[in-house]
Amino acid sequence: MCRAVAIACLLLLAISLRAQGQVILLDNGGEVHAKASTQSLKGETDEMELEVEGFGKVVLPRERVLEIVRPKVTEDQYFDEAAKYEDTVDDQWKLALWCHHQGLKNPFQRHAWHVLELDPDFNPARKALGYVRHDGRWISQSEIMTQRGYIFFDQDWITRQQAALRVAHDQHEQRIRDWKERLNRWRDQLGRSNAQEIQIDFSTLEDPEAVPGLIKLLGKETDRKLAYLYIETLGRIGSSSARTFLMENAVYQNNLLYRDACLKEVVALRDPRMVEFYSTLLKSYDNNIVNRTAHVLSELDYPTAIFPLAAALETRHLAPHSSRYTYFYTLEKPENRFDIEGPKSTYRRLTLPEFLQLSDNAYDLIRVENRGVHQALIELCDGQDFGNNPDGWKAFYQQVHAPKSPSIRLARDE
Repeated sequence: MCRAVAIACLLLLAISLRAQGQVILLDNGGEVHAKASTQSLKGETDEMELEVEGFGKVVLPRERVLEIVRPKVTEDQYFDEAAKYEDTVDDQWKLALWCHHQGLKNPFQRHAWHVLELDPDFNPARKALGYVRHDGRWISQSEIMTQRGYIFFDQDWITRQQAALRVAHDQHEQRIRDWKERLNRWRDQLGRSNAQEIQIDFSTLEDPEAVPGLIKLLGKETDRKLAYLYIETLGRIGSSSARTFLMENAVYQNNLLYRDACLKEVVALRDPRMVEFYSTLLKSYDNNIVNRTAHVLSELDYPTAIFPLAAALETRHLAPHSSRYTYFYTLEKPENRFDIEGPKSTYRRLTLPEFLQLSDNAYDLIRVENRGVHQALIELCDGQDFGNNPDGWKAFYQQVHAPKSPSIRLARDE
């Protein structure tokens, strides 16, 4: 067969190959075949500008882009290789396999389809394109999956319910991004002489999808009054993520003013389940975390905190000479801004036994009497003071607060 026919087929592949100049992998599992601008690659902005052939420029939030993949071969290399093959079943299949090995997905599929145009029963191409033999005929992967109740969505075969969940998730993420942009624009326009374009009534803001944007804004805020406004708004929203953020920063936050502001909102959101959350922090390898947590539990004023507090009256910690080069977030100098990052994730809820397992070093340990824990118990027990005797505090709880079992009187046989 004349090579001119093969070359003519290659021209049809040119667009799909050029589109593979770069493959932009997205956070939703999809991909865009485009070319990222030089400025976008430098990471100088929060957006990425893409040039999509036949469509034009597209701008995406940078956080949507997971990875930029470059092809192994150039367009010229592809044409040089393809020119070596005749327009026959065997040659076109060899070319398809070469494309596959080079990671050229679209050219591979087009050559495989061309093989089937030349020989509809060519088994390797059929299988490569997802066909199976059923009742004497070839059935495509799409037919099989459709018969099973699946739909092709976002480059994947999933159920309609899964598709609906993905759409809902994508819409949720988009609304979060919209809130971030709106809040940033609102903050940027403050103090300008011209009329504000973006108006936000924080006194009525209760949308949980605004929480990530509020937290991000809080981390950049230099105006203390505005920072307090964001914290109060997070408390009013009271969603799971807002509540967790406030609960953690009522302990972790090194800036005392902001830590107390978070504590105020936590107390307003007061819930018995918070005792369990904070009880785990009483086991921290960091003695400052233990005493800060005790203060929070005293403010929450739940008697159920007496037992875990009594167990934390004395806790083991690293001796001063052993802790000299150890990471303690609470010893870092407080920032003027609200530190939304807090402790490193590895150390966030680290207990002393867990800390010791992380290191091969030998540490000297000491027992520490926790005055903050002692004071919290006194406040929870209406001024009663049993010192550092855990049993005394626990006995008080059992006597005053523990649920009483009803007495059961058995009737005697008469």
